[in-house]
Amino acid sequence: MALPAESTASDFRGLFTLYMAIAIAVAVLVLAAIAYAAIRYRDREDMSPRQVRGLKQLEGVWVALVTATVVVLLVSTFRTEDRVDAVAGDPQYSVRVVAFQWGWRFSYPGSGVTVTGNTQRPPMLAVPSGVPVRFEITSRDVIHSFWVPALRFKRDAFPDRVSEFDLTVEPGVSTTGRCAEFCGLGHDGMEFELVSMERGDFDRWLKGRERRARSASGGPE
Repeated sequence: MALPAESTASDFRGLFTLYMAIAIAVAVLVLAAIAYAAIRYRDREDMSPRQVRGLKQLEGVWVALVTATVVVLLVSTFRTEDRVDAVAGDPQYSVRVVAFQWGWRFSYPGSGVTVTGNTQRPPMLAVPSGVPVRFEITSRDVIHSFWVPALRFKRDAFPDRVSEFDLTVEPGVSTTGRCAEFCGLGHDGMEFELVSMERGDFDRWLKGRERRARSASGGPE
C-alpha cells in the first residue's frame, strides 16, 4: 500500500534527521580530538609527546562503533525505501506520465483525457486525494526526473523504459513539481502543478475534461 504524501515526506525527513545527527556527532568527536591534540601536545621545549605503539582495545571499540553506525544507516535507508517503493495490488486510479524537452504530458487511461504543457504553460496534474494512484512514467528523449519538493518525492524518467510507482496525496495539496535532472537549455522551466482533489471533485473534473476532449474531436457528447 502506498503511503500518504505527508507520511512519505515524514519518512524522508526522519531519515535525513538520523543522518544529520550522526554526522554532527562524528564532527564533534573529530573536532574535539583535534582540539585536544593541538592543546595537549602543542610544541614545548620542556616536553616531548609520549609515543604510543598501539591501543588494541581502543581500536576495537572504534571499529565496532563505525560498524554499528554503518549498519544502522543501511538498515534505516533500506526500510525507508521499501516503504516508499511499495505499490498497491490493484489501484483504482492511474496516470501515465511522459516527460520531454521541456514539458510534461499526463494521460488518464480509460478516459481519453490528456494534459500537456511546456515551459510557457506548465500543465496541471490532478489526482484524487487519500487513495493510491499508480503512475507509469517514461521519457520521450533524454533522462528527466519527476520531482515534487514539497512531498520529498522523486523518480527518474528514462527513454524506452516505463517505471511504476504509487503515490497517495493528502487532501488540499497544491504545489509545484519540476524536473530534477538537467535535460537541456529549457530545464529550469520544466515544471507542473500538482493538485489533489476529493474523489468526487476529481471524478467530476475528469468527466468534464473528457467531454471537452470529445467535443474538440467531433465525437458524441
